[in-house]
Amino acid sequence: MHNDSAYRSVSEQMHNRFERRKIWRRTVACFYVVSLIAYLSWRYTIIDDDSLIISYAYYIAEVIGFILGLTTILTSWRYRHRKSLPAPEGLSVDVLVPVYQEPIQVIRRTLLAAKAIQYPHNTFVLDDGKSPEVKRLADELGIHYLSRPANHSAKAGNLNFGLEHSEAEFFMVLDADHIAMPNALDKMLGFFAEPNVALVQTPQDYYNVDAFQYMNAQDGRALWHDQSFFYNIAQSCRDSANGASCVGTGVVYRRDAIDKVGGIPTTTVTEDIHTSLKLHKAGYETVYLNESVAYGIAAADLDEYHKTRFRWAIGNLHCLRHENILFCKGLTFKQRISYLSLGLIYLEGWQQLLLFAIPLISLVFGMPPFEISIFNIGVVLLFPWISYLLLQEIGCGYTRFWTNEIFSMARWPIHIMASIGLLGWRTRWISSSKNIKGQLNWRLMTPQIVVICLSAIALIIAFYRLSQDFQTGPLFTLLVAIATLSFSDHIAIDIFQPMGQGYTADLVLIAGFWALYNIARALVFIRKAYKDAKQTHSFYRFKIPMICQFLESHIFSEVEQISENWMSVYSSQTIEPGSVKAVNLYGSSGVISLKFEVARCCKIQHQQYLVSGALLFESQQQVDLLAQDIYSVDWHREIIQRNAYFAMASDKLLGLFSKEKQAKPFHYSVLFDGQEHGVVVNGQKLVTYKTLSPGQKLSIMKIEKQDVSVLELMVSETLTSPNASLKGLNNQTFFLYEVSTQESKAKAVQKIQEVTLESMRTETLV
Repeated sequence: MHNDSAYRSVSEQMHNRFERRKIWRRTVACFYVVSLIAYLSWRYTIIDDDSLIISYAYYIAEVIGFILGLTTILTSWRYRHRKSLPAPEGLSVDVLVPVYQEPIQVIRRTLLAAKAIQYPHNTFVLDDGKSPEVKRLADELGIHYLSRPANHSAKAGNLNFGLEHSEAEFFMVLDADHIAMPNALDKMLGFFAEPNVALVQTPQDYYNVDAFQYMNAQDGRALWHDQSFFYNIAQSCRDSANGASCVGTGVVYRRDAIDKVGGIPTTTVTEDIHTSLKLHKAGYETVYLNESVAYGIAAADLDEYHKTRFRWAIGNLHCLRHENILFCKGLTFKQRISYLSLGLIYLEGWQQLLLFAIPLISLVFGMPPFEISIFNIGVVLLFPWISYLLLQEIGCGYTRFWTNEIFSMARWPIHIMASIGLLGWRTRWISSSKNIKGQLNWRLMTPQIVVICLSAIALIIAFYRLSQDFQTGPLFTLLVAIATLSFSDHIAIDIFQPMGQGYTADLVLIAGFWALYNIARALVFIRKAYKDAKQTHSFYRFKIPMICQFLESHIFSEVEQISENWMSVYSSQTIEPGSVKAVNLYGSSGVISLKFEVARCCKIQHQQYLVSGALLFESQQQVDLLAQDIYSVDWHREIIQRNAYFAMASDKLLGLFSKEKQAKPFHYSVLFDGQEHGVVVNGQKLVTYKTLSPGQKLSIMKIEKQDVSVLELMVSETLTSPNASLKGLNNQTFFLYEVSTQESKAKAVQKIQEVTLESMRTETLV
C-alpha cells in the first residue's frame, strides 16, 4: 500500500497516477504484447507430440491468458478524468428506488437518504414486493409509493412502470440498498448541459468492506474488491472512447433518450448494460464520473456473490449476443471493443478449468503438458509471474496477483455456467437479499472441494506409481545436487535435454507442484468464505472516529466500532457485563443520548479495557440520527481510505533508491471541543465540521482510546479539496485544514476530566 498526496478526489488521484508514468506504462504494455507473442510462438515449438491433447489444452489456456491480458491493456490505456460540473437550476428530476423484499431497515436508510438529496426532486419507491411495511414507510416519509399488479420483466419492468408515472426530464435510479449522499444530483446533472448525453454513471461503491468480495490491505486503508479495476480504471478508460456502460444504480438518465430507445430493455436480466448499449447504438453519449455518490451493500457471503455474478455474467453474454455486438450498426470500433471485452472476461472460467485438469491428467497418466527440459520448465513457470508483474503496472496496482488468484477460484464455476448464455439460454431474475450478515453455504464450494480432492488423489496415485518404477531426469538430478551441495565434474546436467517419456520424477515434481498450488488456492478460498461469513453481523460495524461519554463518570473515550444496534468502546476502568449505562455519543450529527447495555468487558492491557454491547434507543428518531453519522461514508472514507492505494512493483523498486522520506504510518486522533468533534490525521491534516481560518489557534481535547490529553493546534491553511462542498447525511459540510500541533503535558488526565466543556477555548493569533 502506498500513500498518495493528501485529499484528492478518487478520479484525480487515478488520473495523476496514469499521467505520472504514462510513457512507462505504455512501454510496459507494448513489451507485454510483443513478449507474449514471442513466448506463444516459442511455446508452440515445444508441444509434446506424444501427448498432443493435453499439450494443446495447456497451450489454449495460455492463449486465453494472453487474450485476458489484452482486455486489461485495452481497458486501461487512456484514463478520462472528469470533474463534476455545476448543476443547472430548474431541472425536473425524479429519484426511483426499485425494491423487492429487502429488509425494511435497509430500505428505510435508502429512502431517507434519497429524500434528503439536496437538488429539488421527487422520490418514488417502486415496490415489487407489495409490502405493507414499505407502504407505511413511504407514507411516514412522504414518498410516492408505486406497486404494479404483476411483476413482469423484473427490475426493468418495475422501472418502466415507474416511468409511466413520472413526468420529469431526468430520473435517477438507486438500488434498494444504496444510500445516496446529499450532493449526488449536484455532482451529476451538470453533464446534461450537453444535449447528446443520455446518462451519467458513477461507481457502484459499498460500505460493508468486510464482505466476501473484499480483500483489503492489512491495515484496512487501501480497499480492494473484485470490481475495483472495473470501476476505478476500466470505466474511465472506456469513457475516453464513449464506451462506459451503465451499472444500474447511482445513475441519472435523460428521459427523452430512454423513450427514443424504447424504454428500459426487458429482454435480458442485465437491463443496465443493455440500456447503455442501445443508447450507444442510437448515437448518444454516456458519461462516467469516477466519484462515488452512493454506498450500498457488497456481497457479504459466497451465496450473494454467486447470485449477483451469475446474473451479471449470463445477462451480459446474452445482451452481447442479442445485440449482435460484432456486426451491429451504430457502434464505433472502440465502443465495440469496449463491450466485447465485457464478454471475453468470461473465458477465464474455461482457462481455470483447463489449469485444474492438466496437472491431474499428467499425474495420473504420465502425460507431460509440453516437451519438458530444465530450460523449458524455467521459462514456462517464470513467464506467468512476469506477465502478472507487467499487468500490475498496466493496471495501476489494481490487477493484484494473489487476490486475483483467489477470486478466479471463486468465479470459474460461475463463468462456465454463464457461458451457456452464448447459446441464448436465459435465467430468471435472481434478487440479492441485501443482508449484511453472511451465511456459509458449503454446497457452493463443491467445485473447489472437488479440485482439492481430485488433486490429492492424483498426487497419491503419482507417488505410488513412481515408487514402483522410480526414474529420474535432469530436473530431479539438478534439485538433488542443489539440496546436497554435491556439484562435481562427474555430474553433467544439460538444461536443454528433454525429459524421458513415461513416469519420471521430473514429471511428478512439475505436475505435483502445480496440483499443490491449486490445492493451496482452493483452501485459501474456502478459508476466506468461512471467515468472512463468520465475522459479519446483522448491521455493519463501522470503524470510524466517534466519541462516547459515560455520564455516570463523565469519562470520555474513543469508540472502537459502532453500528445501528451495537458499540464497542475503550475504557480506563472495568464495567460489569449486564449493566446498563447512560452515554452520550458525539459525532457530526451532534450529541445523541442513549443507553448502553454492556455485554462484554475485555482487558487489553493495564488500565485499558474494551467494552462492547447493545445500544438501546428510546425512539426511531434516535436510530435515524445515529445512522446519519455512520452511513455518511464519504467523511470517514476521506479520513481513512481516500488517499491509499496498492503499490506497483515499480513503486517499490523506485522507493529503494528514492531520497524522499518514507511516508509516516497512518494515524489519526479524535478531537473534541465540547460541542463538535474533528479528526487530526498524522498530526498535519484536520478534518472537521467547523469553519476555521488560517492563523486560528485551538486548545482542544484529544481522545485516543481511553486516554485524554490537550492538543495545542494552529491552522496553517485551508486545503482546497474537490470534496470541500461535501456534506454528510445530516447536511453538515466538512472542511479540510493543514495544521501544526503540539501536545500539552501541563494538564494531567485527571485534571482534564474535571475541566468543564465550556472551558475549552478557541483563540485567534494576532
